[in-house]
Amino acid sequence: MVVSQKELAQCLGISARQVRNLRDEGLFHTVKGNRGYVLETCVQEYINFKINAEMGRSASVSIEKVKTDHERIKKDISALKLRRMRQELHEAADVEAFLSDMLTRFKKRLLSLPSKMAMQIAGEKDINVLVQVLTRGFNEALEELSRYDPDSIDGEDMDAYDIEDDDEEDGP
Repeated sequence: MVVSQKELAQCLGISARQVRNLRDEGLFHTVKGNRGYVLETCVQEYINFKINAEMGRSASVSIEKVKTDHERIKKDISALKLRRMRQELHEAADVEAFLSDMLTRFKKRLLSLPSKMAMQIAGEKDINVLVQVLTRGFNEALEELSRYDPDSIDGEDMDAYDIEDDDEEDGP
């Protein structure tokens, strides 16, 4: 079916001027003698044109999204490095090792309390003295749990951190 420029514009929902512009860009082809357009061919060409335009735009949006995500990730990494330098953040393995060591020492101290206390309270008849000795022993054992030193968790020198951004290069 051969249609005029105006009819093609109406079928595609665009202006006649836009049909001329697209023809000048090589999209629509007229039948011999410039007597009109083959409707089926022009509709398919216009659909392909619109799909390609959308795909090109979505690809650029996708690239922009990737770049934005990359910058956000770099920002998050920098924030984590800063928190680690300020000793507000520790590696999970370091915390696990620290807690394991601390709890092992606490367990040993608790297990040593009976023999240590037995010698101190042997023969003691005053209940107040017994309570004081036992309280002191338990407080010493519990003190093991209250010892927190961020430097001992990391086990490394904080001066070793590179403060400069990894992506930046020093200029001349």
